[in-house]
Amino acid sequence: MTYLLLRRMGRLGLCLLLGWLVAGCSNPGENVRVRLCKDLARGLLDDPVSLVWRDARIEMRRSEHLIVDLGFEVADPASGRVEPMRAACYYRYDAVDETALTMADPTSAYSTSPYSLTLNDQVITNPRLAQAIKQAMLKQGGELLDSVQRGLQKAAQGVQDHLGGAPQR
Repeated sequence: MTYLLLRRMGRLGLCLLLGWLVAGCSNPGENVRVRLCKDLARGLLDDPVSLVWRDARIEMRRSEHLIVDLGFEVADPASGRVEPMRAACYYRYDAVDETALTMADPTSAYSTSPYSLTLNDQVITNPRLAQAIKQAMLKQGGELLDSVQRGLQKAAQGVQDHLGGAPQR
């Protein structure tokens, strides 16, 4: 059904749909390194339900590394006591030279995967860090696929409504 609807949309409709899907894939207000660091911290704490993000700072040390410093609170389910926590992810400087992209977005000069992470002053090293990164990437990939599927279903429904309501077989 979806194939027939997309086929009837034509090239322009397909291009518009793909543009809409790509635009909806990420949160333009949050840096990918911040999002990954949040996902890593949450995953290393076994996905606490009561986690509340308080602050996120990005500190760049040119030709060294970028640090994403996160402050958050987690409530202990047994006592209900709220504990302040911190996480910091360290990303390597990867740029060979300055480009228009690195000048427009200086954070693009850094890796998108951290080489080190601290959680409440405890350094997380390999293989635990590598496993945490893998789990965070799988989670983000699953969220992306879910978002694309919802977008395709919504687009197919819109096309179906536009073409007269009944699905074509």
